[in-house]
Parts: sequence; C-alpha cells; structure tokens
Amino acid sequence: MANKTKVEKEEERRLALTQEERDAEDAQEPPKKADTVEISKEDFNKLMEKLDRQAKDIDILYKSADKNAMAKALNQGGEVLIKKVNLWTWDNTGVIVIGTELKTNRCEVVMGKWYEDQSVAVALENGEVLTVPYIEFARKILNKIPAEIISTKKEYDANKKEVIIYKVQLPNGKTLEINSSFIN
Repeated sequence: MANKTKVEKEEERRLALTQEERDAEDAQEPPKKADTVEISKEDFNKLMEKLDRQAKDIDILYKSADKNAMAKALNQGGEVLIKKVNLWTWDNTGVIVIGTELKTNRCEVVMGKWYEDQSVAVALENGEVLTVPYIEFARKILNKIPAEIISTKKEYDANKKEVIIYKVQLPNGKTLEINSSFIN
C-alpha cells in the first residue's frame, strides 16, 4: 500500500476531516473554468478572414442558385435557408405570375422553312389564365419583385411528384402561396 495514487491519498485526507472542515474546504474551491483555446492573433486574423470570404461566397451562391432545386434539397432536411425570393410580374402590370404551363410546342421544317407553334398558359394572382405565344411570354415576364418566405409545405402534383409550396409575403404585406418552380 506504499504506492498510493494521488486520488487515493486525497480520498484518505478528505475522510480524516470532519464534515464541517470538508464543507469549508468545498466552499473555498474555485469554480471550474470553461474550456478555452488560445491562439495567436495572427492565426485568429487569418481564421476571421477565411470566415468572411466563406460568408461572401455563400451569399453569392444563394443569390445565383436555382431556388427551386435549393428548396427541394433543403426541404429534405426540414431546414429552410432561403429567406428571400423574386417573383415574376406580368407585362409591367404588377400582377404576379403564380404558374405557367407549356401548352403547345411544335417546331418543324416544312419545305425548307422552320415553323414554330409554341404557346404558354400563364396563371396570374388575380385568377386570370392567359394563353399567349411563347415569344410574347418571354418578352412580358421580365420584371421581378422581391418577397420574403414565411413558410413552406409539401404537396404532390397530378403525377405524384413532390412539389414545394412557399407562402411568401410581398413588400406591401400581401401574402401568396406559390410553387417553388415559379420563383428565383
């Protein structure tokens, strides 16, 4: 028993004390410090610069990414990182496009000439559905207005494909539900 460890020696010493002495000793022990790491100022500055660059890169990626693909990927984890989106408006009217569908898409060569018959159905927020030639659609859907995502939900379309629906709030306070494929 000559080779006692420090822990065993401390236990014996504590047992020899009276309860009052142990209480007084416990009261004198300094509180335990939180785990800390010390690094040089140079390393800290390098780390902070790297974090700043990453934050800028992430911001650029979010701004330039396809929001529909991001919505699907992020929604799998139950996390919504996209907070702001842009919605299409129709022909400088300020009416928001809430959906589109390609109705006809015939392109063919007849007697050496190229012919196209393409039309798009455009669903507007006011319930109106317009069917317009594709070229008109492409010209009149250029404007975008910002909106903030309030919530998301999953639905399934007619083909049983999962669709992400965003509830968005416009700058004027109005809220809309819109398929994630119609935002960017």
